[in-house]
Amino acid sequence: MGFVNAVGELKKQIDDIQVNIDYIFFASSSGGTQAGLTLGRDLFELNTELIPINIDKSETEDLSLQNCVLNILSDGRKILGIQKKYQPEDIPIIKDYDKAGYGVVTKNEADALKELAETEGIILDPVYTARAFYGMLDYLRKKKIHKGSNVLFWHTGGLPATFHYADQLKIRM
Repeated sequence: MGFVNAVGELKKQIDDIQVNIDYIFFASSSGGTQAGLTLGRDLFELNTELIPINIDKSETEDLSLQNCVLNILSDGRKILGIQKKYQPEDIPIIKDYDKAGYGVVTKNEADALKELAETEGIILDPVYTARAFYGMLDYLRKKKIHKGSNVLFWHTGGLPATFHYADQLKIRM
């Protein structure tokens, strides 16, 4: 429900400044973030496409990520009074970046983390948000997003993991 409410806050902010967000990129792993953003988008009528980057290959409690999200959506829609009945095709999951598996930091994640830190002063978790951020950068570089679109990267946190991977990333703390 935290992400449902966060979408409500986002909707108010973008309405106040009269801007539209065409795409929202974010990390998806256990399904909670993705379900919350989906429910919030539908509840608050946010006209945006969600681009969830799967960050690991594993399943959650023997369910696929898509089924985990679907279960949360089914429960959440009832609580929130959303009439839409979600189907598997309503749950996109981008699996192009999860080959290394969870907790394995590749050059892609390290480069994405470094790029954002150097250009914007924002630190990403090397395991979770850096993989999703790399996925977004890859989409943009390959021109998979319409030119002139407004893109938002939803940074879900994870800063403490940066300390664990500092030696591997050659980061001085």
